[in-house]
Parts: sequence; C-alpha cells; structure tokens
Amino acid sequence: MPVPSFTIDGVLPPYVGLNGPGGAFEDLSPYEVSAVEVVTTFGTSPNRRDILRKWLDHRAALRAAGLARGFQWLDGSFVETKEPKDLDTVIFTYRPLDAVGNDVIWNALVLANLALLERGQVMQAFRLDALLIDLDSGNPEFMIDVARYYVGLFSHRRGDDLWKGMLKVRLEDVADDAAALAILEAAPAVGAVGP
Repeated sequence: MPVPSFTIDGVLPPYVGLNGPGGAFEDLSPYEVSAVEVVTTFGTSPNRRDILRKWLDHRAALRAAGLARGFQWLDGSFVETKEPKDLDTVIFTYRPLDAVGNDVIWNALVLANLALLERGQVMQAFRLDALLIDLDSGNPEFMIDVARYYVGLFSHRRGDDLWKGMLKVRLEDVADDAAALAILEAAPAVGAVGP
C-alpha cells in the first residue's frame, strides 16, 4: 500500500477504507510501505532529507551488525506535516541465527553495538529516537504487551491526543534502501510535505 494521504489535521490516518477500523489488516496503521515510498513522500526539505539519509545509514549499519531481519515502525512529527527534529522508530528485529536461544551471544552483540542500539547514542549520531525490540525473546505475552504499549504511545499525537497512523518498513530489502538513497542523492524532493 502506498503512504496514505494526510488527514485535514496533518497526520496519517489511523485507518483507510470504507469499513473503518474493522476493515482489512492492510487498511489499518501501521501501513507497510517501502523505503522508496518513505523518501519520496517525506523527503521534502533539506532537514528531512538529512534525517532520511541518517535513517538509511542506520538501517545499513543494523544489517552489518547482523540485525537484518524484521521491520521498523516510523512515527512522530516526521510523519506529520510539520518540520521534524528527528524520526521516531521502533526496531522489531530477529536475532542472528547464532544468537537465537543464546542470550550470551545476543547480549554480547548488543553490547558491541551500543552506538546503533542505545537510544541516546543513536539520537546523536543518526537523529533517530530508536527503540529496539527483540522478536526472539521467547515470551509471547511480553511481545503482546510491548506491541500494545507502542501502538498506544505512537498512535496518538502528543498534546491533543489526536488518533493517527504510522508506517512499517521491512529491514530485509537492501535494494529498496539503495533505491531510496539514490533518490535522495540524485533528485531531492522540493515542496510541501504530503502524498
């Protein structure tokens, strides 16, 4: 699905389609989109393009560290019509195969990559407010609670509690990220934000 059009309030809609929030899965936020769609929709100012380049750099670094499977939720002011300071993202990742069921290897990987995973360091280096979720934690109830928490947190605009949508972008598609970066480098978008 392409990035939905903004609502009159300048946010992504929480759902699309005629059936309301009880419609098909793909009609509900978070909307699964490509990195190219994110770049072509939201890369509308030098500031936004800088954030997007850093987001793509971070995604490449995650893959290089072995966190190549999963997806990200994108939200915050970046996916609204106002000019953002950063991009909020929740990284839902599967462990590398050697770390599945092995917390010693997983913890060593996390400690070795704090520059990519620790919220403060990621904000400074990449302009991302990034939160990491381990999809191989082995605790389904915890995963449900985590999803509930982040959906509740990110599905409402701060200040007025307006219900809004967010985006989902897969981590596995390296070619999509390369195409998105090429778009940023070759033909930066100009104009107002909005699909």
